[in-house]
Amino acid sequence: MKRKRIIITATIILLSSIVLSVTFISLRVKTQVKEMFKLNKTLQEEGYYMADFEFNMVGCGYYLGKGQYYKSVMFLNEYHKKLSSREGLIKIPRFKNKKEEIYFYLNLQNPRTGAFIDTSAPYCTFWEVTQNTINHLEALTDSTTAPLTLKYPLTFLDEINTPEKLTAFLDDISYVGWLASKFPQTSFHFARNILSAAKPDNTLERNKLYTFSPEWKHAMVKWMYDFQDTTTGLWGPKDRQTGQLTKFDLNNTASILNDFRDNDGNDLYAEFPLKYQDKLFKSAIAQLSEPFPNEENLPEIHEWNLRQSKGIKMLLRYLWKDASDDNKKKAERIIARNIDICFEKYYVKEDGAFSYYPNAQHASGDGSTNLILRHIGAFSFEKQKKLWGDPSKNKRDMGMIILHELKTSDWDSIVNIPGINSVRIYANTPNEERLTDGVWAVYYPRDTLVLDIMELVPNMVRWTESTSLSMGNWTSMAEIKKEYSKLNIKRPLIYKDKLPFDEVNRKFKEAGELSVVGFDKFQVPRGKMKFKYTTS
Repeated sequence: MKRKRIIITATIILLSSIVLSVTFISLRVKTQVKEMFKLNKTLQEEGYYMADFEFNMVGCGYYLGKGQYYKSVMFLNEYHKKLSSREGLIKIPRFKNKKEEIYFYLNLQNPRTGAFIDTSAPYCTFWEVTQNTINHLEALTDSTTAPLTLKYPLTFLDEINTPEKLTAFLDDISYVGWLASKFPQTSFHFARNILSAAKPDNTLERNKLYTFSPEWKHAMVKWMYDFQDTTTGLWGPKDRQTGQLTKFDLNNTASILNDFRDNDGNDLYAEFPLKYQDKLFKSAIAQLSEPFPNEENLPEIHEWNLRQSKGIKMLLRYLWKDASDDNKKKAERIIARNIDICFEKYYVKEDGAFSYYPNAQHASGDGSTNLILRHIGAFSFEKQKKLWGDPSKNKRDMGMIILHELKTSDWDSIVNIPGINSVRIYANTPNEERLTDGVWAVYYPRDTLVLDIMELVPNMVRWTESTSLSMGNWTSMAEIKKEYSKLNIKRPLIYKDKLPFDEVNRKFKEAGELSVVGFDKFQVPRGKMKFKYTTS
């Protein structure tokens, strides 16, 4: 009996020690992760190469999920020390040309694995940072450079180059433990990103870097298709014990949908049509409706930002076509809130661009992903028409006024239309399908933080041309520069609060007419009118 009591007591002590150890590790890791996200923010602003940051976090979570607590803590400690001391970090230089920049990034490749990350990180982190770097190198490649060629082959992909090896690996990284699920992202990140290698004309094959077999591609798509959650319609890591989603993961789901549907919401695979669309839309609305996190909680802000930008893009691209009017109205309210938050918390006026974390001193490449204007059709007449209806039917035509001189009251009918955020002034009749052409001035009739794209885009272009930044955690500055430069938007005169009528009337008399179009925060035209000059 006495021996039995001793055994029971020892067992209780042992279990208590295990619980306390796990609790201690959990709290320690949570604290360090928060500190490291702050360091990530600072180091990006200081111009350090941080493309592997997010994936080192994933690696730490992977070790925890496998019960390798000591290895996880040591890995995290070493990485925290590296970020704090800057020792071993690479500061991105200011490049003279694209060839120099390509050379810099090619030299980051690991000769043994071909991955663009150090082998101290686990295998499950290799693909994403490699994919992001290849995308950046591809964006840099043009007529002034040689075709994209890596220094070393992507031999790490040989580890999963058959359907059998692939599915075994996907199962390993997609079912996680309790501690791993507490990280912003888990090793499922690899699964969701490698899915893109199954698409025709994928980055690897387009650049002749690696080829997977048709059987591999079919196995990849089928595995992911079967992994969708039947209750919510979402994808994400699942609990190793229960097989249930560890959390509602809109971030991963949005990336995965990109590989099942095209931008018009059509299925890419006849064999794998999208399931649970209504559940998926409702789950997305619930996730996107969550309030903005505490500004001190950078890991949660990091994920919240991604959920917002990727989730909204997902709704508009892949699910909008079949969505109900009620769901569309809910999405519109979420988008309006997102635009306000983006300009209030992330727009860095001095840079003319966006940061990724709130109230930062400088803009960053990743910060541009907070801006959803491209996804809502602000830069495309056709996309705007598809999402919000024909502008000619949506905007009020306030007619034409013939007069000799303009004054404040003449603008009342246009600026008082509900929702008007900015007014573009044209010295001729504007092209209804190219309302960014021929803009003489932009007028903001009331205080607003949300900029008209006629002001914003030139600011963004100027920033991409002057910053020394090259690559963020996942974004390519070369891609951002291409995106905004090709819009060919010229900065007009900018007037806030009051119009200088001496200047306006001078232009009015010179041109003989002025057309004005009022826009809401979505950059959708909501009203128009014309002033015709007369000498009498």
